[in-house]
Amino acid sequence: MSQPINTRLFEIALGLSIGIVLGHFYDMPKITESLIYLGMGLVLVLSYLLTAHHRPQFWWFFRLWFFSLWALIGGLHYTHQRPAEHGHHEKTKLHALAVQTRLKPWGKTARFMALYYCPEQNVRYKVALVTNDSLLKSFIDLNQTLWTHTPPKVIEKSKNPGGFDSKAYYHSQGIERYIQLSSKEIYCWSKHPMTFKATAQKINARLAQFWQNAPISSESKALALAIILGQTEDLTPELKTQFAHAGALHVLALSGMHVAMVVLLLKWLLRPLKYLAFGTKIQAFTLILLLWSYATICGLSPSITRAVCMFSVWQFANLLGRPISGSNSLILSYILLLWAAPYWLFSVGFQLSFVAVMALTFIPSRIERLWHPKNKIYRYIAELHIVGMAAQIGVGPLSVYYFHQFPLMFWLSNFIILPLIGPVVIFGVVLTLSSIMTTPPQVVLDIWEQLTHLILGSVEWISSDKDLLVEDLNLSMSRLLSYYLVAVFLWWSLQHPWINKRKIITLYLPILLSVISVGHLLQSLMPAKQDVQFALLHRYKHTVVIAKTKDGIMGLSHATQQNSGLMREYARHYHQTLKQERALNRIMGFNGTPIIVIDSTGLYPKLSGAIVLITNNAKIHFEQMVHQLKPSLVLADGSNYYNLVQFWRQQAKKINQKFLDTYKFGAIEAHEPEFKTYF
Repeated sequence: MSQPINTRLFEIALGLSIGIVLGHFYDMPKITESLIYLGMGLVLVLSYLLTAHHRPQFWWFFRLWFFSLWALIGGLHYTHQRPAEHGHHEKTKLHALAVQTRLKPWGKTARFMALYYCPEQNVRYKVALVTNDSLLKSFIDLNQTLWTHTPPKVIEKSKNPGGFDSKAYYHSQGIERYIQLSSKEIYCWSKHPMTFKATAQKINARLAQFWQNAPISSESKALALAIILGQTEDLTPELKTQFAHAGALHVLALSGMHVAMVVLLLKWLLRPLKYLAFGTKIQAFTLILLLWSYATICGLSPSITRAVCMFSVWQFANLLGRPISGSNSLILSYILLLWAAPYWLFSVGFQLSFVAVMALTFIPSRIERLWHPKNKIYRYIAELHIVGMAAQIGVGPLSVYYFHQFPLMFWLSNFIILPLIGPVVIFGVVLTLSSIMTTPPQVVLDIWEQLTHLILGSVEWISSDKDLLVEDLNLSMSRLLSYYLVAVFLWWSLQHPWINKRKIITLYLPILLSVISVGHLLQSLMPAKQDVQFALLHRYKHTVVIAKTKDGIMGLSHATQQNSGLMREYARHYHQTLKQERALNRIMGFNGTPIIVIDSTGLYPKLSGAIVLITNNAKIHFEQMVHQLKPSLVLADGSNYYNLVQFWRQQAKKINQKFLDTYKFGAIEAHEPEFKTYF
């Protein structure tokens, strides 16, 4: 009989999660860290005393009290960990940036996580250091403190609905501000001791040199760096697209799957230790040590750190002589990771990791109880399909919500690629470590390259049929939460030690589904928001307009191919489909009002009372244009230089002209019934 789920651990995890969410959306008082730990100790002591002496008929009250206190602790802890909102820092002051770790680059932009310190104001917090300067990129290192007069800036939200939200992305790493520097802005620099993570990244970069110099094809090099060391910079967009279409994109990102393969290899190698005195504990301790060594080789990336933490909790229980089930170890590692970094709860990678493992700790074992083939080959094939299906049941809705696509051939990828990726990863790790002492023979590298070509060929074949990738999918937040509410309920209740399993299916689950259905019904009866009829999006050096016509949603731009992705992201945000993509006209009409587009030539027709859209740094005399056209509204977008838009904004204020620009307001949207009053 499998070990039942620990109800108290589940309550702590759920309370902590709800507290973090409340702390994210609502302001909570910030208290000192010592009081948080004191409160945590008080909760544990009081819960024990009350549980031991309370009356049985009031058990529900003490459970509610225990859960509520953990929710409060979660909110306070998140508030304490969240970077504080600091005031404006003067540019004349000297600021210190202690470079801590290297973040994944975005194109030609290098990114680092640095610890910002302003001596005059005595403030210290994490910032993202961003640079496009080739000289600075070659000079900067992880043990340097840079001194500059440039102050940090607040990371802004995406200016376009549905676009990539850099603020949310950085927030999931505990970063709220950024500094963009060039080599000319560095006043001086000094050295500081490297952090453990910085040292791990140095080791990771040193080992990567072996694969970068290896006499193999560029595709094999890129795949080796990705699946062994977690460096995905050399992967081409075409290769990433192929893996995405094949439903095997998770293979390229170091995750729990790769750690599981390493664990299987290490357990096989350490099997003789079991025959020693205290052999099981020695094996568990050695496995934990080697796992964290592997995480160090991989640069201590967040995904690897989370996966190794999960396996470490499991092995640590064996070390203490108290074996723990996969579900309980998952909950315990979830609590520890959220306590260490509560902002990880909003990380997409964190969410995908835990829902996948949650499904894998429950679904395969349940199916195995009902159906267990005796033939080993048939059982192995069946297990591959079951594992793939279980993982997709867990991460499928999240993938649709975040990435708006679902690969139908994921089962074939799991059947063909997963059996190959195991030997490739293990073989690659052995080659990487052996390169420290000696250069592997060419014949060994050739064998490894042939294995990678087999994987790449399989991915190319599976992804060749584009119709098997369902795109432009939309899933609302309410439906996503409903799905995972039911999933978490079943995952917990079916492993609960005291709940009758028949009642779960016949009583509790129907009640939960009824409550969810009533909630969706009430939501549908609420007044719906007006659809956006016209939108001017913000994009640097481009003009992008979205309009709703009788034929559907239309995207207008001077370069439709370059802006197709942005227009489709906007349409998906409002759960709509982009029907047409056309070139932007010089004169348009909307709701009976003409719209004049003035481009770089500065020419415009004499239409009085129109809406004027200024694009591409139009060579115009602003006051003269307003005097001639008497526009009802003047718009300016990101195709114009910021300084020029700022000048037009000031001129419009002087002559009392209605003026909106996407630099200040983000995407400018209009609803048909309130089009004229909106502006």
